[in-house]
Amino acid sequence: MAAFTSFSRLFATAAVNSLRNVPRNILFSKQITPAIAITGSQVAGYRTRLPWIEKVPNYQVEVPDTTEEDLKLTDDVMKQINQQISTNNIGRLFAVVHVCGKQFKITENDIIIIQGYWPPTVGDKLKLEKVLLVGGSDFTLIGRPLVNRELVSIIATVIEKTTSHTKTHFRFKKRKQYRRINFCRIQHTMLRINSIQVEPNVGHLKEVEGLHSIY
Repeated sequence: MAAFTSFSRLFATAAVNSLRNVPRNILFSKQITPAIAITGSQVAGYRTRLPWIEKVPNYQVEVPDTTEEDLKLTDDVMKQINQQISTNNIGRLFAVVHVCGKQFKITENDIIIIQGYWPPTVGDKLKLEKVLLVGGSDFTLIGRPLVNRELVSIIATVIEKTTSHTKTHFRFKKRKQYRRINFCRIQHTMLRINSIQVEPNVGHLKEVEGLHSIY
């Protein structure tokens, strides 16, 4: 035991003497890790930024919304669409309309069924103004959220008002001797799409906008 304690004391004194001989600037110098060397920063212990990430500028960069090439491209597209509409070379038009809280994809001579009570009677002609989308064989016009009602005209006629088939509504509560059966029929209105027309003034900006009714 005495030999072990003497050896530990000898080792401690040797270590202290060796540290005294090392220069102070080398002993307490900062170590630069390989990751820090890659980034190029001289701060030890953490990395400031990665080399493949661009620096954030101190000023605000303005990104142009549209360029001259984009404007030329849109003008060419609008001219082609107007030319197709004027020459009636648009194929069979289709549209997505909003009627009584539901959306329907329609074309000419289609029949759609509107469920629930609806005031129009048989023979009434209607103009559907809530048009979300209209398109042909080569183009599609998307509303934000609605297409301008002066651009699209959809005429429909109410052809029949009837009721649905008899539906069964069964209610049951177990261990309560509760059973109820109710029968109901929902009102239906059948609507025929007569025509879908698009005016050849796509891309034309009106002098005054925003005066039409908001849905």
